[in-house]
Amino acid sequence: MKRVNKKNRRSDTKIMTKEAAVLKYLRESRKLSLRKAASVIGLSEAKLNHAENGRCDLIPSLILKIISGYKYSYEDFINLVRGNKEMPSNTYAECVEILKRLDKVKLKTVKAILESF
Repeated sequence: MKRVNKKNRRSDTKIMTKEAAVLKYLRESRKLSLRKAASVIGLSEAKLNHAENGRCDLIPSLILKIISGYKYSYEDFINLVRGNKEMPSNTYAECVEILKRLDKVKLKTVKAILESF
C-alpha cells in the first residue's frame, strides 16, 4: 500500500501563547460557550478553538474581532497579556484537564480523596 504524505498545516502544531490564553480567559469571563462565542463573533467554532488553543497564528485583525465580540477593549487585552492586570487562574479547568489524563486506578484514588471533603 502506498503511503500518502500528509500536508503540514499550522493547526497540526499547538503553540500556546499568552495571547491565546488571554482570549480563552476573556471568553470564559463572559460565561460564553465556544459555540455561543463563535456565533456572537461571526467565526466558526473551529477557528475560535484554534485561536484559543494555539493552533493558528493570531493576527491583529483576528484578535480585535474576538475581543470586540466579547466587549473588551484592546487595552484590556494588552494589560492581561503584559501582566499589568493579573489574570486569575482557572483552577477548575486546570483540574479537569489533569483528570482527563489520569488512568482509571489513579482516577478512583482522586475520587476517594475528593469524597472525603
